[in-house]
Amino acid sequence: LANKLKEDIDEMEKMLNEYLQFTSTSYSEKHEEFDLSELIKKIIEGYNNKGISSNLLTGIFINGRKNLIKRCINNLIDNAIKYGDKVNIELNKSSGNLFIKIEDNGPGIPENEYENVFKPFYKIDKGRTDSKSSVGLGLSIASDIIRSHGGNIKLEKSSMKGLGVKIFLPV
Repeated sequence: LANKLKEDIDEMEKMLNEYLQFTSTSYSEKHEEFDLSELIKKIIEGYNNKGISSNLLTGIFINGRKNLIKRCINNLIDNAIKYGDKVNIELNKSSGNLFIKIEDNGPGIPENEYENVFKPFYKIDKGRTDSKSSVGLGLSIASDIIRSHGGNIKLEKSSMKGLGVKIFLPV
């Protein structure tokens, strides 16, 4: 019982630290214009993972908080890699909106959980969970970041039968 209690306390501490780190950086960071195509390309290169493929429209500039967008993309790629061994990332632009799509070939998430997984600290009991390394904040933080930029994020079944995350950002 003491060990289980200690694990719970450690996990709570980890959750709070991650959340506090997110909130402190999100308020201090200034908006700047940057090349989103280059940022995503660099993020992908940083993973050095042959399972990640991409199709990125080049020369897409946005005005936003670069480190937060980077954190959002990292959270989503981390999730995709954790549950699948193939990940595809797309960046497109259409009628005043940017679209980022991150798809994996993992087990996916049941459709009735799509909304819930954006809630802070929420975890699904089956399928995609790995409670030791996850504090249930990745999608919540990703969603907060996208919404703070006037965008939207939604989940769908990926073309690879796993999870697809679609991000819409206004330009």
